[in-house]
Amino acid sequence: MELLQLKYFQKVAKIQHMTKAAQELHIAQSSLSRTISRLEEDLGVSLFERKGRQIHLNMFGQRFLNRVERIFTELEEGTEEIAELQGIENKRVVVGATITRLLPDLFKEFLTVHPDVKFQLFQFSTTEIQEQIQQGTIDFCISSPPIHQSGIVSIPIMTEEFFLAVPQNHYLANRRTVKLSDIAEESFISLTMDYSFQESIYSLCIRSGFKPKIMFESNDLEVIGKLVTDGFGVAFMPAYWWKENKVNSPVKIRIDSPYYQRIIGLSWKERCYLSNVASDFREFTIQYFSHN
Repeated sequence: MELLQLKYFQKVAKIQHMTKAAQELHIAQSSLSRTISRLEEDLGVSLFERKGRQIHLNMFGQRFLNRVERIFTELEEGTEEIAELQGIENKRVVVGATITRLLPDLFKEFLTVHPDVKFQLFQFSTTEIQEQIQQGTIDFCISSPPIHQSGIVSIPIMTEEFFLAVPQNHYLANRRTVKLSDIAEESFISLTMDYSFQESIYSLCIRSGFKPKIMFESNDLEVIGKLVTDGFGVAFMPAYWWKENKVNSPVKIRIDSPYYQRIIGLSWKERCYLSNVASDFREFTIQYFSHN
């Protein structure tokens, strides 16, 4: 069994199309097919179910792909570790987040100390971010809730309260606090249910005796804030959204029954090699949020 076979298998498994995989690998389709066939002969099982040119991983193929992904992750980490031992340090940190608005100030502070570091930031849903960190394609994730999954280390770095956002001319705009039961008849503008804290808020509404009438969904808080400002409904918004000075922003009202706050966590893959700069970023992030 050769690394080249594993590389070709990984590509075919990702694309699930022999011709397209061959094009991306810049090899003849016949050569790719022979390589995959030899790999299956070595293993003694078929790895794919074939339907014309379209192919899909079977049970054996899926299990084997998981192992192959780990092999290439280990090789990449080993290469980075050797480079660091030679004094050629990896200056890249890859971060995935379900919450990106908190991060520019964090990156800015870190870059004042480590100006030569390069960041890559990706925004994912809660489900996607778990897959990315397990596959080793990101170094860290910042999410709410923190990821609780075997093989992943998570620590809470901050808690954040949620408020009700209403238009400035809303009949509740002069209130300092509200109960959820006070807004049972309102039209809601909501984050999509891909965001786990949105599911938690939805459940709180149900326990308060009503099913929220969701008129609009978005994965962008700025869009939601603008729709609230324009009078299309009310929304639940995290405290940090109001930190910046916003012109004609919605009114912020504390929800005191039931009170809701979310926990934001920093997570990374257990027993996974981290470069020196990634380790520095982890410690810096923990300290940063403990003082902010």
